[in-house]
Amino acid sequence: MANIYFDELTKTRKFILITILSSMGILMDGYTLSIFSTALMYLQNTILSKAIFVSLGASSIYIGMLIGSLIFGRIADSYGRRRIYILDLSITAIFLILTGLSQNLFEFIAFEIFVGIGIGADYPISSSIQAEFSPKKIRGRYLVINMLFWTIGSIIFYIVSIPIVLYFGKDAWRVMYISGAIIPIIVIISRTVIPETPYFLVKSGKVEDAKKVTREFAKDVGIDNAEPPKIRQRKTSFKELRNYIPLIIFTSLSWFSYDVASYGVWNYTPSLFFSSLSYVYSIIATLLETLPVIVGVIICILFIDKLGRKVLQSLGFGLAGISLLSFSILFLKTTPPFIYIFIAFALMHVFHNIGPTNTTYLYPVEIFPTYIRATAMGISTAVSRIGAILGVFVFPLIISMLNVSYGLMFFAIFEFLGFFLTIFLGVETKNRSIE
Repeated sequence: MANIYFDELTKTRKFILITILSSMGILMDGYTLSIFSTALMYLQNTILSKAIFVSLGASSIYIGMLIGSLIFGRIADSYGRRRIYILDLSITAIFLILTGLSQNLFEFIAFEIFVGIGIGADYPISSSIQAEFSPKKIRGRYLVINMLFWTIGSIIFYIVSIPIVLYFGKDAWRVMYISGAIIPIIVIISRTVIPETPYFLVKSGKVEDAKKVTREFAKDVGIDNAEPPKIRQRKTSFKELRNYIPLIIFTSLSWFSYDVASYGVWNYTPSLFFSSLSYVYSIIATLLETLPVIVGVIICILFIDKLGRKVLQSLGFGLAGISLLSFSILFLKTTPPFIYIFIAFALMHVFHNIGPTNTTYLYPVEIFPTYIRATAMGISTAVSRIGAILGVFVFPLIISMLNVSYGLMFFAIFEFLGFFLTIFLGVETKNRSIE
């Protein structure tokens, strides 16, 4: 009987456990990155009393993510994914608590930057671990499930925020940030059971260790002739990135385009709704915005390994751009009623989650080889956070000087940029072995 390679195994119990633990990091991201959106209602009366302070406060966590993804992506390729799989969450937990205790604008921004460093570090590590343990035929599906936990984390936060607001009043924002430290502490304890990936072990010349991990996974499904991934032993080098410049441009700028609109909208949804509704109703309206997210994710899970990544990403960007542009033109000279803002955001969430929400996260870990995978993912994440910074910084300034319609038009421009980048530079990676 011919040997089968690691990525040809079917899903195992160990793989499901790793998926859950990788997803818990993404869940933490969703919870943590949603805090500002509701804390802003209280911060505007204290630390963030001016529009420019709101922009700076919203941007700070993404500046940290930019730094963390670049630094830790490189470290993960050089020293292993597992070694820093706990450190990143420790940083996040400590500085979330300190953010909740901050007394002024400087402290708030400084602590949020460090929170972002921890979150940014988790992106290249979690995604690389998930991709490198996934069977190739279902890799896309499980990376999408990985990203679904961002929304689950966000939903958990919004539900938790209601009793926090009702009980703690003006200090609610502090409790929100401190509560965010609970999830990373739980995940830190759980992640100690995850082994190093066979891909990294082979790449580092530790073939026997890779065989041991492979045999453990194969044993779960009754296979005794499995081999580690067939990849070359290579040292991580920034020089090698020169051979992948077109692909780095594609993964980085398409993710950048997505983040401008996605984070720009998500950061300010509750506060925009709050102008028309009470706090509790604004949170309920925000939670209802997650329903179209779920619809889009289900469509993506069903078709990601059938239609492929390029089709879904192009479709998502294109339809989101058309819908945002249509609403912006419709209400260009007037402030749109609440229901129309709600519908515009809902359609954007559906189309995003059919494609770019998931595929921009998935592409870097599938396109690039093991010896630069986390580094390239780190670069792509870092550039995407520049998009997030642009979105969260500019959007409140646009709506304060003009109105929401101009903000929607601003976002639509980047949706179309993502569409054309995908059409002209995108590649297909479905059912392909990663190197």
